[in-house]
Amino acid sequence: MMPTLIPVPQPSYSQARENLVRAIPPKLLCLLACGGMDCRYEGPEGWKPSQQLIRGVFSSWVTDDIIAMARPSNHLIEKYNIIEQFQRLNIKSIINMQLPGEHAHCGPPLDPGSGFTYSPQIFMDNDIYFYNFGMQDFGVTSLVGMIDGVKVLAFAVSEGRVAVHCHAGLGRTGVLIACYLIYTLRISPSEAVHYVRIKRPHSIQTRAQLSQVFDFARLLGTQLVQYPDLSLRHGVPFTLQHYLNRQAILLHGQEARTLRQTPKMVYLLCMHLSCLAQGLPAPPEIQAELEKRSALRTMNRSVREILAAKQYLPLLREGHKGSRVSSESVSSWDEPLGFLERKREVLLDKRSYSESDLSKFAVNEGLEFSPYCTPALGNERQWSVQDLLRPDLRPGSPMLASFSPGHQTTMKESHTLNIPISSMTTSNNCAMRSKALPKYSSNTELCRNPHNPGPTSVARAVAKAMADPGPPGEAVLQRSALLQEELNSSDCGWALLVTESDPQVLSCLLWTWLDKLKEPVLSADDVERLSCGANNRKPLSVLKKPQRDTIYCLLSCVSSVTSLCPHREEAVLQRLMRALTRRHQEEMGSLATLMTVLKASLRETFHNYIYLRRASSTNATL
Repeated sequence: MMPTLIPVPQPSYSQARENLVRAIPPKLLCLLACGGMDCRYEGPEGWKPSQQLIRGVFSSWVTDDIIAMARPSNHLIEKYNIIEQFQRLNIKSIINMQLPGEHAHCGPPLDPGSGFTYSPQIFMDNDIYFYNFGMQDFGVTSLVGMIDGVKVLAFAVSEGRVAVHCHAGLGRTGVLIACYLIYTLRISPSEAVHYVRIKRPHSIQTRAQLSQVFDFARLLGTQLVQYPDLSLRHGVPFTLQHYLNRQAILLHGQEARTLRQTPKMVYLLCMHLSCLAQGLPAPPEIQAELEKRSALRTMNRSVREILAAKQYLPLLREGHKGSRVSSESVSSWDEPLGFLERKREVLLDKRSYSESDLSKFAVNEGLEFSPYCTPALGNERQWSVQDLLRPDLRPGSPMLASFSPGHQTTMKESHTLNIPISSMTTSNNCAMRSKALPKYSSNTELCRNPHNPGPTSVARAVAKAMADPGPPGEAVLQRSALLQEELNSSDCGWALLVTESDPQVLSCLLWTWLDKLKEPVLSADDVERLSCGANNRKPLSVLKKPQRDTIYCLLSCVSSVTSLCPHREEAVLQRLMRALTRRHQEEMGSLATLMTVLKASLRETFHNYIYLRRASSTNATL
């Protein structure tokens, strides 16, 4: 059955009105179009109580966490106790989309210190975050600026509810919220615009604003593919560097800092395999991923039900609640013909938005994106692998406060990732008892033998799956291909990934991701450099940081698994070498020096973790 196409939204303003708005000087625009001192957006007089979610201000819920509103003023803040209203509604942040000095002739005079109708300090003094992403009235910002604003809005929502405003809370405010919905829910731009307009009528006013929502969706759609397998319907080739580039666009907050130089795909798979091997419950990262996806699915369902009620979408049948029923996606949507002012030849010449728009990002050797040093995310340039350690094991924490500066320096240089590693030594006497084993699929024998003092059957199964040099079975390949396609085509793939419990499938996903990269993680020149520096104390230091951090992440997982099954260490490292270098099994003999380097780095990873564990244990008894 062919999906029902969603009607393409049209701008709220006619072309003549847009031209008139651009031609009128700002002072006259305030007097003629807005009403000057009597501007209806500067107070509650022109609005019903149902249109004043924040009493005294034209405002309304768009989502359960985001309020769109007209701009407040010092006068309104004091008269209607807006700060108290914010606190009562758990609004923790306010995002201002205005430029200082605009609409100076509407309503009360502007605050001389800020250039807005209120002083941001009023909110900050009451523990309400203030962010300013200024856009020209009736206009748009760059795609880079929009991505920046959307990520900060996503961060702010994670802290509490958020109020977004421009002058009237319609045009620029609507654009930001629509792009946020595309970013978080992966819905189409038409769906996002229609939904915002249902909740906040007349939002997203001009052709340029509507065009930017579609441009944002197209740009985002090029960044979503997680697997570089061309055999997949949504597959596209990419290198490790390209993936990290795209990942930096999609991630925000702590996750963006933690995974600045490590692929999220590799990190989650390594984390998952390590926990399975040790019989540990899901770590906080995976639990957070599940909770986030669950909340987004609930929100997505609510958005679609509202669109269906307004006949923009067919009503979902009860038996298909979990299925993806969008008639569009961020990578497949109808061009809004008739108002996007683009020439056909320009679109044909432009191979992809990722090539043109992403060229505006300033990328240094470490692939750090300069536009992302925002008040919400902080200066990302000082990130290191140390940030991946548990808080109680980081330098400067109370657990480690009594150690000498020499010890602190040693730990700062550690490349230990926040991946569980057994504290037992690598010997046969390595019993790891689990308190909570997850359920596993039936095609792997994973029952523990309580009489066996050695590693659990789970650990042996994980080690065997990671070490297996041959092709996986057909059932594993089919399950892996299904997960890859879901990860490439929809955001629910992450939830499927972190709930997958078959170590053969997880290992297949890990090795396939590395095997299918456009270029191997380690080129022939990289292998040569590593061979020349094999005697260095830290031989991986000759590599670029993305390569180095990715390999340390993989080695942390290998150390975690093989510490329980040391007889598998050589085989797992050989499989890792094949994935990193894209060499055939019969060529492994020529990579003896690389094996030496990986073993040395594996010991470094393991001993750094043991040192930190002992240090924290010793300090805890003091």
